[in-house]
Amino acid sequence: MRRAGITLLLVGLLAVGAAYAVVLLGYATAAAPWWLASGTTAVLAGIAVLGAARRARTTPVLTATVVASFASVLAGLLVPLALAAPDATGPLLLGLPRPTAILLLLVGLVPLVLMPLAYAFAFEREVLSDHDVRALRPAPEPAE
Repeated sequence: MRRAGITLLLVGLLAVGAAYAVVLLGYATAAAPWWLASGTTAVLAGIAVLGAARRARTTPVLTATVVASFASVLAGLLVPLALAAPDATGPLLLGLPRPTAILLLLVGLVPLVLMPLAYAFAFEREVLSDHDVRALRPAPEPAE
């Protein structure tokens, strides 16, 4: 689990760094926004995977949530890049230009709802065990 998180983090940082380097060095390439979007998503997913790892064991609910959020954010960043630029006469989705609505829904709303629900559902079972709670509680003070 930690190896996957570190790999995602490293690949994402390399993609973001490559996107910035290409632009700052003056090489105009259509791939730079795609590298930036996918690299940013990989960095976020890598950090989430590292945060969900507990004592070298996987947490199934949190892992599934990270994967679903990763897919949602990736689609939310890449789909608007693939769509044509909106114009004033184009169709609207929820009162917004279609690419903007897709970005807000998939990058903002889905992880905003999914992550806290999954964390709350999995907390007692996967994050903090009874043994951990006992270790956190202060020891009873000796009677004098």
